Amino acid sequence: MTYVEREIRHLFGKAVHSYGLIDDGDRIAVAVSGGKDSVALLYLLKERLKYIPISYELRAIYIDLGFDPLMPEKIKDLLERLEVPHDIILTDYGIRAHSPENREHPCFLCARLRRMTLFKRAWETGFPKIAFGHNQDDFIETFFMNICYSGQTSAIVPKQEFFKGKITVIRPMALIPSKRISRFVETLGLPHLENPCPSAGKSSRIHIRRLLQELYKVNDKIRGNVYRAMSHVNLEYLPPPLEDGKGDRKK
Repeated sequence: MTYVEREIRHLFGKAVHSYGLIDDGDRIAVAVSGGKDSVALLYLLKERLKYIPISYELRAIYIDLGFDPLMPEKIKDLLERLEVPHDIILTDYGIRAHSPENREHPCFLCARLRRMTLFKRAWETGFPKIAFGHNQDDFIETFFMNICYSGQTSAIVPKQEFFKGKITVIRPMALIPSKRISRFVETLGLPHLENPCPSAGKSSRIHIRRLLQELYKVNDKIRGNVYRAMSHVNLEYLPPPLEDGKGDRKK
């Protein structure tokens, strides 16, 4: 086993245990896009069943957005190679999101429709725990995007409940940097596909990503420090909210 394989498995297991992401008997739907992150997630979830004392069931769910007519067949071949039961759902969400009728950003509408369909299929098939392939860079970038564009200090979280606990979202790759995942996928020769969305690489996230990459070049500890900072918040040394007009921090 190579160093990167050991490192990825260690960080994956650390996130699962530290954040309490998986329980014995879980039925986990894995949101698959065909990209390196979701493929690595599916592979790791399946492989760790060989080494852990608990059991869980996996089912991949792919939601096709209508960009590439060949994509569903490519995804089917990929999931069959990984030997995981799966659902492939055909939609026109991507086309609708990029149409003149859509008044909001394409990514907002597409993501909302995609998540709604994913939650519905996971619930209908009896897989109420849903795993997403967000990596550590996604957590950090979302944190900075919310600060810069929404004026709030928030990010995505490793574990989150919806609909009063009927659906639980988990993100087991929270501790793994994007570059490590790319190297892991290349090392193992895992099959993955390019994103056919015309908006890929054009979002505000790209600007944040470039800014962060420059910071990482200066000091390689910055990435880990930012991630830790999200869970070590000292409110006494932050300005109080101003919504009440008095500047008093709400209790």
